[in-house]
Amino acid sequence: MYQHFSVFARAVHVTNLSKYERNLSIPSLEVAKRMAEVLEISLDRLAHGENMAQDTIEDIDLLTLFNKAQKLSKKQKETVKDFLSAFVLKADLTQKLSQ
Repeated sequence: MYQHFSVFARAVHVTNLSKYERNLSIPSLEVAKRMAEVLEISLDRLAHGENMAQDTIEDIDLLTLFNKAQKLSKKQKETVKDFLSAFVLKADLTQKLSQ
């Protein structure tokens, strides 16, 4: 655990961290990503204090698949995103054409 603190201290200056804690400043996206990586939590959890995906995705099977997909390679993730985007687009178009 101590190792995480030393890595965190190198990633975020104590003055900036104090400003974030007191809501005087907001970290950039890059800094927030580094903080989440060091703390080994999602960026979502860092920003919201909880896992927003679990709150919004009600289908447990779908949530499980998304969690597993996060462990895929970057190229595989892009393929999953492309497939899902195409499937959702088809569903949207089908719905609009049936109106």
